[in-house]
Amino acid sequence: MSTSFEPERELAVFIGTIGHYFKTVGGALPDFLAPTLELALPARLDCTGYMPVSGRLTGWIALSLPSILLRALLHHMGEDRQDEAAQLDLVAEITSTLTSNAREHFGEHLRVAPPLAAVAGDFPDELTAPPLSFRLPFQWHGTDAFLLIALQR
Repeated sequence: MSTSFEPERELAVFIGTIGHYFKTVGGALPDFLAPTLELALPARLDCTGYMPVSGRLTGWIALSLPSILLRALLHHMGEDRQDEAAQLDLVAEITSTLTSNAREHFGEHLRVAPPLAAVAGDFPDELTAPPLSFRLPFQWHGTDAFLLIALQR
């Protein structure tokens, strides 16, 4: 368990949790691209799930996915309903799962709140835009997606 945020090590934790989720639920590992440091809040894709975080680190973790990827996951899961509400529910659920799995690494020093979800241009009022964030892009079946980690001490 780590008590400080070490970007390379922490990104590896999230790479592992994302890989495990997509392999387990979607049947294939995603391809990860080079992470970047973002000085402004980047444009989000169709649906984004946000997980507010507090404790020694505060901020949020977000997963931004396009509708086509969410519909593919819903189909793979046997879900008939694939509308925007179902997509927002799924992205919030995935974000919660990823963060909860990563919490095993961070321990009790990372407290999480219930997930929030928003469409592309919206940003939840409950959250603050970060001064910087780590963007971890990946592709699943050739479709672009990314994780944003906006945590600070």
